[in-house]
Amino acid sequence: MMGRRGFLWSGVVVIAMAAGLWSTPAAFATYLPNERIPTNSPLYRDLERLAATYGETPRFLSTRPLRVGEAREFLSALAGGNADAERDPAYRRALRRLDPGAAGATRPLFSRDGEDGERVTASPYASTQYSDDPRNAPDINRDYRAGVQVAAALDSNSVLVVDVYEGTASQGGRGTPNFGTGNALIEGVDVNSWVEEAYAEFRLGKLRALAGHTWLRWGPGREGTLALSDAAPALDMVRAELGLFRRIRFQWFVSLLDPGPETYLAGHRAEWTPSGRVSVGFTELARFDGTSQAILYTMPLVPYSFWEKRPKTSVPSSIPGDSTGAALAKNNVLWSVDVSWAVKPGLRAWGEFMVDDISFSKDYKPDMVGYQAGLEARRTLAGGARALSGSLEYTRVNNFTYSAWHGHEFAFEGFPIGFVQGPDVASLAGEVAYEHDASWEFRVRGEWRKKGEGSVGDAFPKLGGVQADADKFQGVVERETRVSGGAIYAPARWLRLEATVGAYQIKNLDHTTGGDEDGTALRLGGRVEW
Repeated sequence: MMGRRGFLWSGVVVIAMAAGLWSTPAAFATYLPNERIPTNSPLYRDLERLAATYGETPRFLSTRPLRVGEAREFLSALAGGNADAERDPAYRRALRRLDPGAAGATRPLFSRDGEDGERVTASPYASTQYSDDPRNAPDINRDYRAGVQVAAALDSNSVLVVDVYEGTASQGGRGTPNFGTGNALIEGVDVNSWVEEAYAEFRLGKLRALAGHTWLRWGPGREGTLALSDAAPALDMVRAELGLFRRIRFQWFVSLLDPGPETYLAGHRAEWTPSGRVSVGFTELARFDGTSQAILYTMPLVPYSFWEKRPKTSVPSSIPGDSTGAALAKNNVLWSVDVSWAVKPGLRAWGEFMVDDISFSKDYKPDMVGYQAGLEARRTLAGGARALSGSLEYTRVNNFTYSAWHGHEFAFEGFPIGFVQGPDVASLAGEVAYEHDASWEFRVRGEWRKKGEGSVGDAFPKLGGVQADADKFQGVVERETRVSGGAIYAPARWLRLEATVGAYQIKNLDHTTGGDEDGTALRLGGRVEW
């Protein structure tokens, strides 16, 4: 449980940050039209709410990140077809993150426009997060940062973004790695430099090419996606994107995970939006090894299973630690299909089905699958100025998923590339949210989870005659239920404060029989942008 000193310190940090900014006039960052909206931005939650309320979905919302210009176009079209949309609190919050002229939106601390259309902006920021929760390891997680995001556009076809910060070591796929104090900015103090994102993107006609350090998130899930999520740290990648007929977006990428053992991740995805209410996505991912093979996986439209089945000469592998050649000869391929549907104004549904490495031979493999289904209802109140919503999402990922006997698991730096809780899990999450206006939001959540001992890297063994039920939870099953309530205060683009407190009950904690625990979980967070 959280100590009193940690609680007071986090509260002081958040209050002092807010007080200082209220007393200081500031200018704030605005996105460039081609800049990509980070996959963890709260803007996506507001876009989903608008889709549920008005029965119209932004194009390619399930292939994230979107660009600022694309989200802005959606808001313009929504306001043009719905008289009450501009009063909607979700619309107002979204608009101030996309339009510098909107209420609550201000301009960058530094902005310079050139004579030939080039533009550079710089936006310093500070953030704090304190979390006391048994889901952390250890329970207490502190994440304090101060950084700057620089965005530049040479012309209307290019964008360069760099986000760097100084921060304390913290947990999670988006946390700051623990470098200790040897490489600290201040000697003996756990504050180190890190890069949140850094990428450059260029457009040539309908083709866009990107290189850099960033996240992708494919799928519509609220609590996490099944194939390619943003639960792991940012990927170092090259990526290309092609738009066809305004209704199809095709993306493909290759990412270097670790240069030592030459581990790679590749993916391609097509999202089809036949109307403003429905989108369908098809995803294929591959985990493979060997720098010599990377060029093959950059070829679009070629199924990844083809590269494993193509004829090869029997030469020893050059991969460190691989004496059998399996690292070069084998890959692990995963497929998923997802659907997002604005059923009618006020109701939105989504789902995803994922299959890991189907066997087309006589070799036995268990059902390594995952599936997810969600539903959200939302309506505006007080003439559109307030809103009430409720959502429910169920996720199931079978044991052995994301892993293979030859070591090509879907993981990066210890974090799953797929569903955030890994395999061998079932979870149900429900939430009711009341938006009093564009500044205040209150949430009540209920969660239920069952987690077996299976994890990424625990592969089904390739042994003749062995069978297993992947749908059955492995070992001692951890069971968790919790309820929580939270409040968010975001009066303008530059300030966002959050507080969540809840009660939990966990049976067989850490998969130990009889290791039951109940208590209170707390999370405090704040972010300011100049």
